[in-house]
Amino acid sequence: MKPTETTNSVPDDIIVLAIRAISGEVTPNMRLIAFSYGERQAKFRFYMSEDPTDDEREIGEIVAVNFDSGLSQNLDRLDVEFVVTEEPLGRLDPLDFGLFRRWEG
Repeated sequence: MKPTETTNSVPDDIIVLAIRAISGEVTPNMRLIAFSYGERQAKFRFYMSEDPTDDEREIGEIVAVNFDSGLSQNLDRLDVEFVVTEEPLGRLDPLDFGLFRRWEG
């Protein structure tokens, strides 16, 4: 495998765009940011340690706008989800790709 190849079905340029979209938008309440992409649809799922604040919900929308604005074609669907859970990180579904994972020692 080449160093730039990934083992998932999401193109590298889309992963980079998604990572850029969350840059500067992560809060201490966010445990994992999962991402899925395919068939003109994308989803950001924020796993939270507590109920998201209004500011964190707005951050989710900002992430979606940041991502959508970098695409060359329109999506049919772009979802933002918040899931509050105490499950161990290893048991959470990263969807297609985990963009951020908080250190929990």
